[in-house]
Amino acid sequence: MFSVEGIFLWLSGEIKWWFLIGFLIGTALFCIKRAWIGFSLFALGSCFIGMFVINPQIMLTLPEKLSKLLNLGA
Repeated sequence: MFSVEGIFLWLSGEIKWWFLIGFLIGTALFCIKRAWIGFSLFALGSCFIGMFVINPQIMLTLPEKLSKLLNLGA
Protein backbone atom coordinates (compact mmCIF):
# COMPACT_ATOMS: atom_id res chain seq x y z
CA MET A 1 0.00 0.00 0.00
CA PHE A 2 1.24 3.47 -0.89
CA SER A 3 2.22 5.71 2.03
CA VAL A 4 3.14 9.38 2.02
CA GLU A 5 4.75 9.28 5.46
CA GLY A 6 8.26 9.53 4.03
CA ILE A 7 7.32 12.55 1.96
CA PHE A 8 5.68 14.15 4.99
CA LEU A 9 8.76 13.61 7.16
CA TRP A 10 11.08 15.02 4.50
CA LEU A 11 8.82 18.01 3.88
CA SER A 12 8.45 18.77 7.59
CA GLY A 13 12.23 18.81 7.94
CA GLU A 14 12.56 21.18 4.98
CA ILE A 15 9.86 23.50 6.33
CA LYS A 16 11.75 23.82 9.60
CA TRP A 17 14.86 25.01 7.75
CA TRP A 18 12.91 27.46 5.57
CA PHE A 19 11.14 28.79 8.65
CA LEU A 20 14.47 29.35 10.40
CA ILE A 21 15.96 31.11 7.37
CA GLY A 22 12.86 33.31 7.05
CA PHE A 23 12.99 34.16 10.73
CA LEU A 24 16.65 35.17 10.52
CA ILE A 25 16.05 37.32 7.42
CA GLY A 26 13.02 38.98 9.02
CA THR A 27 14.96 39.63 12.22
CA ALA A 28 17.83 41.19 10.27
CA LEU A 29 15.49 43.42 8.26
CA PHE A 30 13.61 44.71 11.28
CA CYS A 31 16.83 45.32 13.21
CA ILE A 32 18.46 47.17 10.30
CA LYS A 33 15.37 49.38 9.97
CA ARG A 34 15.30 49.82 13.76
CA ALA A 35 11.61 48.98 13.77
CA TRP A 36 11.47 47.56 17.27
CA ILE A 37 7.69 47.36 17.54
CA GLY A 38 7.51 45.57 14.20
CA PHE A 39 10.29 43.23 15.29
CA SER A 40 8.55 42.38 18.55
CA LEU A 41 5.29 41.60 16.73
CA PHE A 42 7.21 39.59 14.12
CA ALA A 43 9.00 37.62 16.85
CA LEU A 44 5.77 36.87 18.74
CA GLY A 45 3.99 35.81 15.56
CA SER A 46 6.93 33.68 14.49
CA CYS A 47 7.04 31.96 17.87
CA PHE A 48 3.33 31.19 17.66
CA ILE A 49 3.62 29.80 14.12
CA GLY A 50 6.88 28.05 14.99
CA MET A 51 5.11 26.02 17.68
CA PHE A 52 3.04 24.37 14.96
CA VAL A 53 5.96 23.95 12.56
CA ILE A 54 8.20 22.26 15.13
CA ASN A 55 5.50 20.17 16.82
CA PRO A 56 2.35 19.67 14.70
CA GLN A 57 0.76 17.52 17.42
CA ILE A 58 0.32 20.63 19.54
CA MET A 59 -2.55 21.61 17.24
CA LEU A 60 -4.56 18.77 18.74
CA THR A 61 -3.73 19.39 22.40
CA LEU A 62 -3.79 23.20 22.46
CA PRO A 63 -7.61 23.56 22.26
CA GLU A 64 -8.05 21.02 25.07
CA LYS A 65 -5.59 22.90 27.29
CA LEU A 66 -7.23 26.24 26.54
CA SER A 67 -10.71 24.91 27.29
CA LYS A 68 -9.51 23.51 30.62
CA LEU A 69 -7.77 26.80 31.39
CA LEU A 70 -10.93 28.81 30.62
CA ASN A 71 -13.13 26.15 32.27
CA LEU A 72 -15.31 25.80 29.19
CA GLY A 73 -15.64 22.03 29.44
CA ALA A 74 -17.84 22.34 32.56
